[in-house]
Amino acid sequence: MGDNGRVTEPVSFGCDACYGADAQAAWRHFRDGMQSDPPLVDDPHFIVRIVRCRLCAQAFVRIFTEFVDWVGGDDPQYTTIMPVTDAEAAALANGAIPVLRAGKLGSGRRHLISDWPSREERRLIWASGEFLVSEGG
Repeated sequence: MGDNGRVTEPVSFGCDACYGADAQAAWRHFRDGMQSDPPLVDDPHFIVRIVRCRLCAQAFVRIFTEFVDWVGGDDPQYTTIMPVTDAEAAALANGAIPVLRAGKLGSGRRHLISDWPSREERRLIWASGEFLVSEGG
């Protein structure tokens, strides 16, 4: 029960396509089944945008970071895709929630991580908890 005596429901996010248990299937859906708002940050090594599922309209913040290591052009790349409420998406878009603080929103929700270090295979996992947002470069 909430503080006011009412039962509080946990926020539920997405559909089976965008927020289902299979990280590989979700990644494929994020690649092909989303519509994208204009980028909030559009730098070659740091891109942040709000994307929305074409099936259920769930909003997600998608954060891409690349760290240039100057070794053979196979630079580490990391993507985090986390569901956000419409109010959070608007707050990120208008700067009320700074992009570099978006990881704080992850404290109570699952997010998809694509971890692709130099010269290694990509790892796709669902994770939870706060995460660091870095500008890369």
